[in-house]
Amino acid sequence: REAVVSTQSTGIALARELSEDFIISEMNLSYNNIGNTGAIALGKSLQDNKFLEALDLSMCDIDVKGIEALCTGLQMNDNLKTLNLKGNKFGRQGGILISATLQVNAILRNLNIADTDQTNESLIALTTVLHHNTSIKKLDVSNPLLFSEQEETTVHFAKMLRVNYGLTELRLCKHGILDFGASQLAEALRDNTSLLFLDLGCNKIGEDGAKAIAGLLRLNTPLKKLSLTSNRIGNNGVVAISEAVATNNCNLNTLMINNNGITETGVCAVAAALRLNITLSNVYLWGNELRNTACDAFERLMDGNKPRILPHNTDIEPYRVDGVTYLAEAGHYLFSH
Repeated sequence: REAVVSTQSTGIALARELSEDFIISEMNLSYNNIGNTGAIALGKSLQDNKFLEALDLSMCDIDVKGIEALCTGLQMNDNLKTLNLKGNKFGRQGGILISATLQVNAILRNLNIADTDQTNESLIALTTVLHHNTSIKKLDVSNPLLFSEQEETTVHFAKMLRVNYGLTELRLCKHGILDFGASQLAEALRDNTSLLFLDLGCNKIGEDGAKAIAGLLRLNTPLKKLSLTSNRIGNNGVVAISEAVATNNCNLNTLMINNNGITETGVCAVAAALRLNITLSNVYLWGNELRNTACDAFERLMDGNKPRILPHNTDIEPYRVDGVTYLAEAGHYLFSH
């Protein structure tokens, strides 16, 4: 069953249950005042627990002391597969402890350390471990504390992707990635056969970076889902990507290009690609300039008994006023993000 608690004392009580082999497979403590006291108790319980497979401790006010206890527990645990630590400000030292743990633990599959104040040093330590640890499948390291624009961490993630054959999902949002970093990632992924979802949202990728990614897509790599949300790829960047997926890619099924400074020319290029590509089924482009011919093009794609794009697979929906077609943000998407 799944357990949901709210305070440090309740968290400690549940930790005792875990120690006594109560059959709890998922524990959701997110957005609660668990703190270091609760984390230390949970860390001790993880050493012996045989049933817990998913633990959500996001936004629980845990710092490096709590992380140290959790890492000790993880080094002796052989069943926890999912750990969410998002929003706990344990910083560089906590990140290095987690990296050291991943050298020992080969059971954990999904790890979220987004918004935890990771630094260059801790991220480089993590990528170094992931050269050899192939048990981690999904990793979110979004929004670290990086003060350099030299993209050192992006280069290290690229080097890791050249040799890691375990990761299927990688989220690098808010890493300050520029065209150079995007090109490094694209080049590294040419030989990667495992990554299915790459999230590069909220970076600084421009036209050249998008063209490098287009070159990757032309190779028809296993990548199925790509997010470039809130970058600056513009018309030239999206045209290059559209041309790549139009006839050279049959694996990508989801493309997110919201808020990228794209105008009618770029949006129409995406529409043209969708008419040729039969596998790209999910397209998200709200936040760009959706006018005139762009609106007409997507109305045609979403119209009829067998629409090319289904309403629930995009973030826009067409409507007409006085015979003129406009696009609005889809209601289902508006309330889901």
